Amino acid sequence: ETITEANTAPSTSMSNRRGDVLSLIHLRSDGRRPHEIRHMTCSLGALPPTASGGALPSAGCSGSAMVTLGLTKVLCSVRGPCDATRRSEELPDRASLEVLVRAAPFAPPGDRRNVNPTTDRRLVEASHLLQRALSASILLHLFPRSKISVTVMVLADDGGRLEASINAATLALMDAGIPLRDMVCACSAGRWSA
Repeated sequence: ETITEANTAPSTSMSNRRGDVLSLIHLRSDGRRPHEIRHMTCSLGALPPTASGGALPSAGCSGSAMVTLGLTKVLCSVRGPCDATRRSEELPDRASLEVLVRAAPFAPPGDRRNVNPTTDRRLVEASHLLQRALSASILLHLFPRSKISVTVMVLADDGGRLEASINAATLALMDAGIPLRDMVCACSAGRWSA
């Protein structure tokens, strides 16, 4: 009986082994202690200014930034201000702001479903939240009848996706030289009581 149990159990014991070891030494799934914050790194100019092709529409990219927040990695590209391609996008008194948030197919940790970036409600909601946050800080009235495009690509997702996206978008706007009222930054916090 022990031989058949050993043959049927390796898949579950291998997946639980890491979790068991981490729980025994009181670490989170990413290796942090309960009171440690995620390690954050930021880099400006993550994409070359004239890059083309790839998943990001970075042809004529004005600025870019990469933000790593723990195991979450986000790449942001800013294009503009440039002439609006359609007349319906033009606003006579200010620039229009287009924000797209996309996730790489290999990014979501637990949810392995194929998602359409234009209809996935989590990505659409993140795009709207990011657009509201950025439009309050960008001086859009300085660029009438133009368009600013911000594209965020989530390369790895281990929590804090929206916070990393907001920080990456702000850094990419700064790299592009777009005037801002103030920098927008984000973090998440939780209260844990024993």
